[in-house]
Amino acid sequence: MNGNKGRDLTQGPIGKSLLVLSAPIVLGMALQTAFNIIDTFFVGMLGSEQLAAISVTFPVVFIFIAIAVGLAVGTTALVSQALGARKDEEATNIAEHSLLAALVVGFVVAALGITFSPPLFEFMGVHGEVLEMTVSYANLIFIGFMFLFIGFLSQGIIQAGGDTVTPTKNLAVSVAANIILDPIMIFGFGPVPAMGLIGAGYATVIGRSVGAFLNLLYLLRGRALVKIKPKAFRFRADILKRIFLIGWPSSFSQSINSVGMILLMSMVGAFGTGALAAFGVGIRLESLAIMPVMGMGNALVPMIGQNLGAGNIKRAKSTLRMASYAVGLFMLLIMALWYFAPDVLYAPFSTDAGVLSIGEDYLRIISFGYLFLGLVFITGSAFQAAGRTTLQMLINMFRWSAIVAGAWLFSSAQGITGIWWGFPLGNFLGFIVFAVFLKSGFWLRKWER
Repeated sequence: MNGNKGRDLTQGPIGKSLLVLSAPIVLGMALQTAFNIIDTFFVGMLGSEQLAAISVTFPVVFIFIAIAVGLAVGTTALVSQALGARKDEEATNIAEHSLLAALVVGFVVAALGITFSPPLFEFMGVHGEVLEMTVSYANLIFIGFMFLFIGFLSQGIIQAGGDTVTPTKNLAVSVAANIILDPIMIFGFGPVPAMGLIGAGYATVIGRSVGAFLNLLYLLRGRALVKIKPKAFRFRADILKRIFLIGWPSSFSQSINSVGMILLMSMVGAFGTGALAAFGVGIRLESLAIMPVMGMGNALVPMIGQNLGAGNIKRAKSTLRMASYAVGLFMLLIMALWYFAPDVLYAPFSTDAGVLSIGEDYLRIISFGYLFLGLVFITGSAFQAAGRTTLQMLINMFRWSAIVAGAWLFSSAQGITGIWWGFPLGNFLGFIVFAVFLKSGFWLRKWER
């Protein structure tokens, strides 16, 4: 399995395989975040109210995106394990059923988002004109969810075969489309009228649709390691059940992240629209910085999955160890950047002195937990690859409970800066719990048997 069509991850130098596999994923994750960063940059030119509107949209929309992420995790883990065991036909069946699930679930999730997001926005302290802008923008994003789900699942299928380059190329095209369309649709150009915040929504949906179409076309043309054969498809409920059994804990775990952010947004909202805007920009900056870590984590899933499927437990452990060292070093560098240059990072997004002051405090304080956050991500990915998604979900739930509880307790004494201190506390405690289970060897027990 060589070239862009796939890669055998059970052989060869571990470091080189990790680098070759993760580098395109890191770039792809950065491109994925670019959708939000680009929107934030251009929408920030419209004013702090519009900036606050997309800021509160992010965690609500991500609750539903979490379902796509979970399905992709289940698909990648199962397909990579099947490929590692040389069961190509089973890998194809899993891939085909995951695409079917993407279509159905994407439609259902879009309907749920449009129905239930308005009361969530009100809970987060959004009212009046800002609420109307937020709902209009979010509904447009929800309508594009069917394309988003197809994009996530098709990307997971291609990556499971060891090809991380093709999805990244396709994602780069979709981001380029978004970059071009954003200013045109927000501010207007030629016959295209200025649509403001709604224009940013249209640009994002169109951009994501382009990426999903390119991934799907690549699969249907038989160019990936996993061959999609629509004419030979036979529905099997047991395959869907396996995808959901592995995927739902990851979906729930990702949803916990969003619920935690919503609870924190409700606390931050008490300090005004400027505080919401600052927090929203901070979340996007943080998501961009964490992308290399998430990319490395995504690379671990097929790499550890293939090795466990092949019975090579020692290589799986060595892969996790090497990835942890790399991520630890990277997060220390980000910690230094966050602490010493927060003003430079916030400057492109707002000129409001209040927003800048709050944002600088946010980045400095959360940086203290960054090393632990990176190791939590990497260990969680290893647990996912081994099929221990429920354990990963429970530990993440504990981590976010600690973040929210700490933010609530500290804010009563320190105001808005107290909210930020909940992050390093929760990340440290989450790392401790992950380390205990990692040391015990519980995550590999079924494979060792």
